[in-house]
Amino acid sequence: MALKANDFLVGTTAIRHEVETPSGNLVVWIKPMSWIQQQEAVSRFVDFQIDGDEAVPKIDFGGYYRYILKNCIENTEPSIPKKDILRISPEVGKAIVGILPGIDELVGAISGGESAPLG
Repeated sequence: MALKANDFLVGTTAIRHEVETPSGNLVVWIKPMSWIQQQEAVSRFVDFQIDGDEAVPKIDFGGYYRYILKNCIENTEPSIPKKDILRISPEVGKAIVGILPGIDELVGAISGGESAPLG
């Protein structure tokens, strides 16, 4: 079987997830992340500040999840417009975090370690 260019690209089909939230069931379609998107997501999570001779990590969970919400959620039902996705309540955020790509998965994938499929 001959390989095609598409064999080397990330899929474009979002995966449907149904999540039970305190406000009711929410259906969320999550797009798979490309290699470069994984790199970008991790760079939103950790940055290094130089302090003298030391590199001090600066952790930013908000930047990480902002990137993930904007780039991985393709659609929701009921429909939450893209401009409002960053306004989900903390309770809904806690409910959907399990279906979003996790930082440990991304770091594992980047470092060549074992990781679960993303998306």
